[in-house]
Amino acid sequence: MTKDNQHPAKVRRRSSLWAYNVRILAGNTYWLVAIPVAATQLVLFWNMATATLFSPTRAAQTIELLSPILGAFMCAYALAPEQDGVGELVFVRPVSFEKILLLRLAVILAFVFAVISPAFVIYRAGIHDFPLGMTVLAAVPSMLFLSILAMALASATRHPLIGFGAAGAFWVLDLSIGSHFNPLVSLHGFSDHLANRPMAEQWVVGKLILVGLAVLLYVWNRRLLGRPPAPRRWVSAARSAVLLILLLSGYIAAGAGYKVAYGIRHERDLGYRARLWYQQQFRCYGPLPVAWMLGPAFPLYVQAEVGRDIPLAGPGTAGSWTAVDLSRMRALLERYPNSIWADNAQFEMARYWRGQPAALPWLVISCRAGERAPTQRWMREDAARASQEFQKLVDRYPDSPFAPLALSQRAFIGLNMLDFDLPRTSYERLVADYPRAPEAYDAGMRLAAAYRREGEFQKALAAADTAAEVAAWDIQAEALLAAARAAQHLGREDLSRDRYRRARAAALRAVERATRGHKSPSRLLKGELFDRSNAVIQACEHAMSGNAASPPPKPAATEVVGRIVKDGRGLPGVRVALGASAAGDGLPSPFHQGPAVSATTDDEGAFQLSPVLAGQYRVAAFAVQAPQEELECFVENLRLPVSVNGSPILLPTFHLQCRQRQNVEPVARRASPTSLRRAPRDGELRRSRSETTHRGGRGRR
Repeated sequence: MTKDNQHPAKVRRRSSLWAYNVRILAGNTYWLVAIPVAATQLVLFWNMATATLFSPTRAAQTIELLSPILGAFMCAYALAPEQDGVGELVFVRPVSFEKILLLRLAVILAFVFAVISPAFVIYRAGIHDFPLGMTVLAAVPSMLFLSILAMALASATRHPLIGFGAAGAFWVLDLSIGSHFNPLVSLHGFSDHLANRPMAEQWVVGKLILVGLAVLLYVWNRRLLGRPPAPRRWVSAARSAVLLILLLSGYIAAGAGYKVAYGIRHERDLGYRARLWYQQQFRCYGPLPVAWMLGPAFPLYVQAEVGRDIPLAGPGTAGSWTAVDLSRMRALLERYPNSIWADNAQFEMARYWRGQPAALPWLVISCRAGERAPTQRWMREDAARASQEFQKLVDRYPDSPFAPLALSQRAFIGLNMLDFDLPRTSYERLVADYPRAPEAYDAGMRLAAAYRREGEFQKALAAADTAAEVAAWDIQAEALLAAARAAQHLGREDLSRDRYRRARAAALRAVERATRGHKSPSRLLKGELFDRSNAVIQACEHAMSGNAASPPPKPAATEVVGRIVKDGRGLPGVRVALGASAAGDGLPSPFHQGPAVSATTDDEGAFQLSPVLAGQYRVAAFAVQAPQEELECFVENLRLPVSVNGSPILLPTFHLQCRQRQNVEPVARRASPTSLRRAPRDGELRRSRSETTHRGGRGRR
């Protein structure tokens, strides 16, 4: 026989094999075709009735979930006529098992996509920006996995209903809580990605895993079809049960491991919410000891107890502990100091001390020009212990993602307590060791302002450049403007013009993006963003036109002396600060607009502020440790502003009168020129502190 005679025979045999598979699916039972068609039509009618509620995410999820369950139903019954006699089929028709399975799968895939094709048309026409192509591609791995799973289990048990029931159970589990148990092995990973769910960023990897599992199931199914059915014994049933338990354990363990890997990778962004996020992710496992699969240290960190709540401090977050939680953190640090969770526990311990009352709270009083009465705040938290714990975190775990947060918190504590050395060292280490951290923007800008006033323009330029590198698009222009001014003071014309050009371009981009409706990463109002950007543009154009004034000469420095008196005697250990302007919390700061200086009173209550640059100082503040019973404090003989003209001056004496009361809580008093405002309670202090830090930071936490 010639080749020309053989070729038509091969074509007829191939076409007859396709026709045979199609007849098997269509003629086995009409329910095999009727049920998928009916299910698809019901879904389409429901979609048409609720068209206003549909979105690209909902449409993609419908296709990702509808096609797998239809394919599983058909594949479970696809080999029903031959499951008991595939060998005879192969003997009669000289074809391989692979051809039978692959042709049957191809026919089923084509049929399912043909049935749901009207949904493609409806979604594409009725939903704006619906990614039809990506949705179809994302549905193929899900359909292959669930279809071959149903086929393999039906071949193993020689019962199609068991195969479809197992596939349906997995489908229901994945639809309800599957993305919580194992976000990586999910049928609807692409729709989760469209919905911006946190752990759906690796949806492509999840689809590849589904394809790999489908290949393994196919190989297993191929081997099952080549063997006769095994006798049903209790040993086989027990073996199957053990295998099922192992598979479920691996499924849950893989999901828990992926959650932990995701959390470790994003701990810098989670910040103060890290422990709460881990608790929420592992809460879905209920009483299952899933946390113990990740080592003995992780349960100590993540598990929570129900009991007396201990508030935790942290900007923009709310959290609480119990006494058991505290003992667990201590046990974790003592038993596993080198664990990957040790720095998490140390950070939580520092936050714990931020919320605990100190033996002697600090009373912080600020006086501003133009205000009739000073403002008092009781700082009852154990700031000294919290600062030590934050520093311990940075020293022991310098590579921890919480280290920049710890340094930022140390600086914040020092600013609130008028201890300016603490923020200075914290900011300098933050900029030097963590220049890519989001907190480096605030530290760099504050250091640049302080360095410029001190005449250290090279350091000011470096700090401002660091802030510009990590700044968001809405505040980058201000950092570049600070760098340009520092370079101008250095006499570097090339650097200053470059920074001015970049600052102007960044401000124009910020205005353009805000006009298009982009949300400010720093949570600035649109009007505020426009005002700040326009101010930067005007300053840059003024400087580049050559109209900028030459750097002013360094003003002369002097000293300011005074005395703090209580009950006619000098009060030692009082922190005194004098500033040209107030920061957001109403206190003077050397890292804000205008100069500021600080000092501590000696045993006689005397203080000496030096060096003080010439100018007008409009804010005075002091912090003193006092028992909580001393709730009413008065400041007398203080006049602001204080003008310093280059010669030593003497501030009027501060008279502190503290009266002991029976009621420990502060009470409101009628405002007078010498009285202070009511001290806020603990909850108000925490809210005020959170809002102040939130406004001063980048708003990413």
